[in-house]
Amino acid sequence: MSKLRCLWDGKAELGEGVFWHEAEQSVYWVDIIRSDLYRMTTDGSVVSWHFPGGISSAAPCNTGGLLATFAKGLSHLDLDTNIATPLVALEIDLPDNRLNDGCSDTRGQFWFGSRDNNQQDPTGSFYCMDRVGDITRVETLGPVCISNGPAFSTDGQWIYITHTLKKKVYRARLDQNGLAAEPELHIDFMQYEGFPDGMCSDTDGGLWICHFAGKRVTRFLANGDVSLVIEMPVPNITKCAFGGPDLRTLYITTARTTLSEAQRKEYPLSGGLFAIDLPFCGAPMAAVTRARGVLTGVIVKSGVQGKSISG
Repeated sequence: MSKLRCLWDGKAELGEGVFWHEAEQSVYWVDIIRSDLYRMTTDGSVVSWHFPGGISSAAPCNTGGLLATFAKGLSHLDLDTNIATPLVALEIDLPDNRLNDGCSDTRGQFWFGSRDNNQQDPTGSFYCMDRVGDITRVETLGPVCISNGPAFSTDGQWIYITHTLKKKVYRARLDQNGLAAEPELHIDFMQYEGFPDGMCSDTDGGLWICHFAGKRVTRFLANGDVSLVIEMPVPNITKCAFGGPDLRTLYITTARTTLSEAQRKEYPLSGGLFAIDLPFCGAPMAAVTRARGVLTGVIVKSGVQGKSISG
């Protein structure tokens, strides 16, 4: 295991959504509060884009560009033209909600969640966009106040989700069609420092969970036991993802939000992008399609009902 290093000291207010783009050999992440998207190539150079609307996560799109979650919906991003094309509006009837974390599974389905910005009410949900672009609210995984994850076992058999304020991490088995069964409690975070935030898995069955306000990333075994802890030089750890040419580098985003001025001085690297080389291997994020349907019930197909914006 190598020494932890800060690759980018950009002082993101809410760094999040890190993922490895296998085709581009690049790592992407976002700053939700500033609504900026970043890309770092293997030579360490960084390019950024500003897309208004609270970008919170992204994934490679199989038609090129990225699919991204914003506060109130999904958009396609063309990074060559700097154009964000709105595709689907979600939860416009919930003004205090916004979309949060998202990730594709091994089948190329895109899963994402929402949250209550006031951090009080369980008005959030988890959603799944299938491989043809239709969206389902996954009722069995909610409701939730602050959703995080989702993450997936690299064999495609499990989805992991976080109910951050409850300090609970759940898992649900995925069937051969990628549908989630009833979730079960996987890790009770009450015994650990901070709140469970973003996470990812490795090919040996480990689950890596970021501790927001906890200064660490922890690897848990399939039985929920702690396997390894990465101590961080900053308090708010938000998301991690494996990448690099051999998929053995763990990239980690962090945040300055919620820190006092004194804490920002005490932890000057807060908001940076970190990396550490590990004796574990991850998997790249699968490419997804463009969303084409919006949910009004449990399942909505394209062109039936709702607030779908063609693009």
